[in-house]
Amino acid sequence: MAGSTGTPPAIRYRSRVHFDELDPNGHLHNTRFALHVERATTAAFAAAGYDTETIAGRHPDLHYVVRAFQIEFHAPVTGAGDLTVRLHLAELGRTSATWTFHCGREPNATGTRTIVKVSADGRPQPWSQRLRDWHATLLHGPRSPES
Repeated sequence: MAGSTGTPPAIRYRSRVHFDELDPNGHLHNTRFALHVERATTAAFAAAGYDTETIAGRHPDLHYVVRAFQIEFHAPVTGAGDLTVRLHLAELGRTSATWTFHCGREPNATGTRTIVKVSADGRPQPWSQRLRDWHATLLHGPRSPES
């Protein structure tokens, strides 16, 4: 279901910011945002039923590489504590997926993260029907059997 703004509902994840991630000013270091977005993406896959706990034998959809990570900073995250990361699976291509993200309430940072599903030899591979169905659910909500 689309929200009141016409965008799909966000996947929300609370990521813990630790003291050792802060720069000398007491702000979350800029390089650490990628880690928190990665944790949110992993949590989204886990919530969709993918096993994100093991490496060997995991689903082929979890064999991906990051193609692009773009971020714009709006306000610092000050101090340790919880950081809310909101994700939208914005675009699903044949072999790639682009997530948009918002970190923090204001938001403190926004951006995109594009991943590409790959085979064992590193070549792009098409996403499974399972991932495509999950994407459709994220965009439109669960389908009834009559749909």
